[in-house]
Amino acid sequence: MHGGGWVTQETLCRPRTRFFGVLALIWVVVSICASIPFWNGWPESFRWLEWLCVALLLPQIVFFVLAVVFFLTEQPHAVVEYQPNPDCDVRNLY
Repeated sequence: MHGGGWVTQETLCRPRTRFFGVLALIWVVVSICASIPFWNGWPESFRWLEWLCVALLLPQIVFFVLAVVFFLTEQPHAVVEYQPNPDCDVRNLY
């Protein structure tokens, strides 16, 4: 690149696996909050709040299953990343 400040590095990654893995980790917070009505036991009758909480718990299972499926089936892709050049001193005017 210009001025020698960057070097390229090719890495292998699985973008779908990473996406659903991160989404599953983030959704844990929503799932914990949605599970609060069920901590004292199963309610005798479901109101709209309990149905909403169940609806918010279901995506956690889907995200986790998709992350595992993509981890087992997705082929790694080559991605070119730009890294700062450790040999380049930006204070020097070449």
